Amino acid sequence: MYNPSIPMSSTEDCVNTIGAYICQRRITRLVPHRHRANRVGNAPRRMRDDPYSRAGEYREASQANTEFGCPMGWLYQHGHCVVFIQSFVSLSLQNAPSTTPAFTLTNTVSLPLTTIVEMEHASVIEDTIGVILIHNIDECATLMDDCLESQRCLNTPGSFKCIRTLSCGTGYAMDSSTEQCRDVDECNLGSHDCGALYQCRNTQGSYRCDPKKCGDGELQNPMTGECTSITCPNGYYPKNGMCNDIDECVTGHNCGAGEECVNTPGSFRCQQKGNLCAHGYEVNDANGFCEDVNECQQGVCGSMECINLPGTYKCKCGSGYEFNDAKKRCEDIDECIKFAGHVCDLSAECINTIGSFECKCKPGFQLAADGRRCEDVNECTTGIATCEQKCVNIPGSYQCICDRGFALGPDGTKCEDIDECSIWAGSGNDLCMGGCINTKGSYLCQCPPGYKIQPDGRTCVDVDECAMGECSGSDKVCVNTLGSFKCHSIDCPTNYIHDSLNKNRCNRVPSACGLPEECSKVPLFLTYQFISLARAVPISSHRPAITLFKVSAPNHPDTEVAFELQLKTTIVDAPGVLPAIRANFLLQKGEKRNSAVVTLRDSLDGPQTVKLQLLLRMSKKGKSFNTYAANLIVDVAAHKRHNTVHQPIKKIR
Repeated sequence: MYNPSIPMSSTEDCVNTIGAYICQRRITRLVPHRHRANRVGNAPRRMRDDPYSRAGEYREASQANTEFGCPMGWLYQHGHCVVFIQSFVSLSLQNAPSTTPAFTLTNTVSLPLTTIVEMEHASVIEDTIGVILIHNIDECATLMDDCLESQRCLNTPGSFKCIRTLSCGTGYAMDSSTEQCRDVDECNLGSHDCGALYQCRNTQGSYRCDPKKCGDGELQNPMTGECTSITCPNGYYPKNGMCNDIDECVTGHNCGAGEECVNTPGSFRCQQKGNLCAHGYEVNDANGFCEDVNECQQGVCGSMECINLPGTYKCKCGSGYEFNDAKKRCEDIDECIKFAGHVCDLSAECINTIGSFECKCKPGFQLAADGRRCEDVNECTTGIATCEQKCVNIPGSYQCICDRGFALGPDGTKCEDIDECSIWAGSGNDLCMGGCINTKGSYLCQCPPGYKIQPDGRTCVDVDECAMGECSGSDKVCVNTLGSFKCHSIDCPTNYIHDSLNKNRCNRVPSACGLPEECSKVPLFLTYQFISLARAVPISSHRPAITLFKVSAPNHPDTEVAFELQLKTTIVDAPGVLPAIRANFLLQKGEKRNSAVVTLRDSLDGPQTVKLQLLLRMSKKGKSFNTYAANLIVDVAAHKRHNTVHQPIKKIR
């Protein structure tokens, strides 16, 4: 309530608040600092448009007027702009002396002349010396806002904002400018689910699907809902999507005075009045009997031949037409439907025409002389095909194929070279033992050392260095391996000398032993046998073992031979080669008595040299009487045995 004891200026209004009151200046204005420097004498100055003023208009001020205005949301109280806040808000000072301290809105600050105080978008200029107390008004807490019940009040520096809290229901959308709910037109947006046979009609918050209706002269497509015009024959008119008969007897006819009009489908006829005869008959006045009416005499068929029939007639139509007894006219025959599958070739499309039909062949075929059959077009011979290498004609089309070493490109016509070297590289079944050189449509091989190329340019054959005279000497044994050779020197051990007839054997000297029992344990002679193997010889269930050596002893009935196989040494010739072990070899009984077979049960890595020793201990009636030793040397090559059989190359796109 207004209290007259409250001191209040004539330019102020009293605003009551909870537990207090506020004096607010009637006119709110903002004087920018830059206009002050341009003022000359007592000339009037123009105020900047106040962005916080509701009217947003310019006002005039004179030099004599030393009062200042408060922006919207700020109150003028006892010569100060007062704003009430509940939270900390930072305040910045511009163009103030460096001695002016920084402060927040909770501080009381004495500002010098022409100092601008800025907070968010509000600016205040002090034109007089005094103290300005700046606090923010919380319009939401003081109930000074005008927000609706569906809105929430949000306090801002110098003002407030109404934010909607309730969302719009289905079929409505929020207007960002007015924050009001407006109807969504689902029909224009296309968000409805009306089918093709329905028309969308917008309603408030929803929509309706109304069935489409076509005009009287239109027919609705049951699939698309489109309306198409109906062309009815003479004597009919369109209505409700159908052709209805015109009653010429009602709309007008040309019957004579003694005749009456009888409506017929699509036409009408005139007959004697009081005629009790059936249709197509009339009473003979002479005898009173019903006689057939010869309609052909009335010219009903025009230029066509007319055939009179009892009670009716028929017009003889031309080729491609047939007479419609109901409509009494000649109509086109749709041969494509009536004689489907019999008028045109299976490779042709039947097209009906007025009074006839046409056969249109599918692509890749051409119409024969009879106009019905379709003959295949040989694109390969006519120049239609664009194959780069070879062309194969197929019914209705053609197929391009390529020569060996080429693959058909993505366009189906050009042939691209197959890089056989890249395809087979790293497959474990390389095309070449050495290097592979791709050529257009083929490839060439380079052989590794110890091999020579054959005339086909792909096959590598091992060079037999032993046959070329390598490793010569009476005590030397040359063993040819894949891509190389081994030169073994036979050095007889102590108490053994070379056999003069066989350089692969060393005989025991007589002084090597004394008593027969002692000599029976010392081998009578040593033999040396050599064999070469390719690296990684395949061992599988089809070939579980490879025979290396066969040894036979004297086959006397009273003589028994015991065999023993030992692994003496393994020498690898390259780093990373897996050395052989005793378990890689098997000692098996031979087919004959007192014979044995040494076989390989696992693939061996190479290059390496494996030395085995096979001992033969002979006995009679359980008493040992002689011993023989066979040194078996296995030379494993560094190369695999090359397989020249490859699967056909297929280039997959």
